[in-house]
Amino acid sequence: METLQLGRDKHQVPSTWNELTRRQLLRVLPELVAKRPGQRLRLLSLLSGFALPRLAVQGEVVLSQLLPLTDFLFSEEHHLTEQLLPTVRPHWLLPDYHGPRSHFRNLTFGEFIFADTFFVLYHQHQDAQYLDKFLAVLYRPRLRGVRTLHHTYGGDVREPFNEHLLPHRASILRRISRPEKAAILAWYRGCRAQLQAEFPAVFDAGEEDAKEQKRQAPDWGRVLRKLSGGAFGTVQQTSGQPLRLLMAELHDAAEDYEKRKSIK
Repeated sequence: METLQLGRDKHQVPSTWNELTRRQLLRVLPELVAKRPGQRLRLLSLLSGFALPRLAVQGEVVLSQLLPLTDFLFSEEHHLTEQLLPTVRPHWLLPDYHGPRSHFRNLTFGEFIFADTFFVLYHQHQDAQYLDKFLAVLYRPRLRGVRTLHHTYGGDVREPFNEHLLPHRASILRRISRPEKAAILAWYRGCRAQLQAEFPAVFDAGEEDAKEQKRQAPDWGRVLRKLSGGAFGTVQQTSGQPLRLLMAELHDAAEDYEKRKSIK
């Protein structure tokens, strides 16, 4: 956080995506897409809470010092990985739908297979059906009877993932607002980039395999079938394993393979 003072008024200004509030995120993203004149000044107003007219009357020298506070919004080095939309409500008559935790902490490998496939297909084709299914994978109703302070709590309040419910839930989640959809995409993109930075060998192998198979998206399902039957159990058991655990296993295996290949 940075401190911005105008006169006697002091406001805290986020310096990373993860320091934004939910309200700020939902207002910043449409402004970034709109690309209207005075975009930087509008963004500074949203981040700082200072009214736009008050910022606009500041001198050129002052603004040259203040506007760089928005730089992180345009930087490829900063990603949103904190979950700022833990719940969404598609309609006021419907219950909340709950999303994964920050940094993909409670995402299973099975969820990731579906979510990532729809994520990639949506960005390739800009077809809303892929976006709606992507949302339906991640956001699900709260599991009945779950208690977060009970000794049986496993770190996830959502109902277990069920691929057969995707069409129905996609038709429900398509109702959430455009800024909410954009925020979820931005969060997923940030967490995916973090995952790719931590386990580059896995993503490199996945992309190479997709090219060989002439597929539009990485074939994570093929990876699942290769992993099953060993330490992680059946296909169903493997798909229910924590994503980060399997990514670490895959990364180590890929690095060992490359080392053996280089020795030959």
